[in-house]
This record gives sequence, C-alpha cells and structure tokens, in this order.
Amino acid sequence: MDGTQLTQQETWVLYLAAEGCPTLRIPVPHSEAASLLFAKYRDCYGLGASDMEPNCGKVYDSTGAVIARISYNGRVWNEHDELMHEASNG
Repeated sequence: MDGTQLTQQETWVLYLAAEGCPTLRIPVPHSEAASLLFAKYRDCYGLGASDMEPNCGKVYDSTGAVIARISYNGRVWNEHDELMHEASNG
C-alpha cells in the first residue's frame, strides 16, 4: 500500500444494505470515512459477509459510477482492485 487515499472535491455516497437492516446511502468525504461507517454498520448489526445485500459497501460518485468498494474487513479498494485504504483497528 502506498498510502494513497480516495479524496475528491465532490461528495461521494456509500451504499449500505443487509437483510433485516436499514438500507442507507451516506455521503462520505473520503475513503477513511467510508471504511469507518461500513465497519460501524457491520458491527452494529452483527453482520456476516453473507448477510450483506449486493452492492453493500460500494462507493458511488455524483454520476452514479462505482469508484470504490469496501471489503468485509473494512479495506477500501478502487475500481482497479488496488488497495486505497487499510481498515482501522477500533
């Protein structure tokens, strides 16, 4: 990992959805915030990876294009599957 972060001038949207949980679209300013919010959602509802709906953890730009995805462990990956942000511990 080279320490590169997803950063931008516009607000992105993190999509969160899992069976039996609220579906959320949360504006996020950067990859670290997206990772932290994903982890809080996962932990708050005690979700396993198989509980999450398709597209849960994807980050969209203002055009609706997927610009990143968050894996179950909270790591953020860009559209080329390059690690953009390591998950925080805590």
